[in-house]
Amino acid sequence: MISKTIRHAHKNLKIYTRGDKKDLGPYEKIVILPALDNNDAALHAWSDARFAIDIMAEHALFFALLMPREIAKKEHIEALQFHKTFTKLLNKIDKTLPPKQEDLRSFTKEIIDNIKPFIEYKERSHEGQIKGTLRCLVWPLFFHHTQHEAERWNRRLDKLGKGKCEFDSKEVTTLWVDIVDEHARLLAHLLDPDERDLIEKALKTSEIFTAFKKGNTSDIISASVHDPKTLTRDITKIPETDLILSAAETVLDFETKNVRDVEAARIKSIIDPRFADHNRRETLKFIDELKRVV
Repeated sequence: MISKTIRHAHKNLKIYTRGDKKDLGPYEKIVILPALDNNDAALHAWSDARFAIDIMAEHALFFALLMPREIAKKEHIEALQFHKTFTKLLNKIDKTLPPKQEDLRSFTKEIIDNIKPFIEYKERSHEGQIKGTLRCLVWPLFFHHTQHEAERWNRRLDKLGKGKCEFDSKEVTTLWVDIVDEHARLLAHLLDPDERDLIEKALKTSEIFTAFKKGNTSDIISASVHDPKTLTRDITKIPETDLILSAAETVLDFETKNVRDVEAARIKSIIDPRFADHNRRETLKFIDELKRVV
């Protein structure tokens, strides 16, 4: 359900679903982003705050699901509290219009202040899982991955609070290339061991984005053999940001199909459908930011 607040600002916003159906599925969430030609810092702050807090709420939920009370009671309860806090804040954002210019700093500060303790929790949990003082079902990489995301959102919101909404090309590509690489590796390890083809495809996706991280043209060409979209033109003549955008769009198609297949039990895995849609929405945000810097 789209709120009256969102409908009111609709002309300056783009609302994304999975693209080919009117009604949202039980696990699908919309993504609401400023139009590509919109440079209103307040609208970007509202949209990015909404996106970030929704992601944080889901991180907390996933942690709680992967932290049995029998072995991680304290951390489990903390995760549920974070989920409650972020869900309440998300509902508040959904019911309000973008902040006025004079309220921009206080708006972003509230979001940043709520995310900071969660960053500390992720860092502490990561260290505990590495040292063995915490033994749960969350990979150290997942703690680390989600910590980096939270830190990025706070940097982004701090910038927006100062009225600056432009993106830096290097920051966008460095951040999101890393995130998609890790998503692919996490996916590979959540699939049923019998899903050999999907596991291989996920790991090959990781190879492509690892090649982008290295910045070596020969590695990119080699890895991109697995990505048909990157081969439509001479790869050596395509700007790297365009190449990354093409690869990201391929990943989005892959993840969208995976979400539907997970929901319909066509994929054998231990993937929660909410987690599958979570990754899809992050890739969609990656593509949106890339389009703003290409």
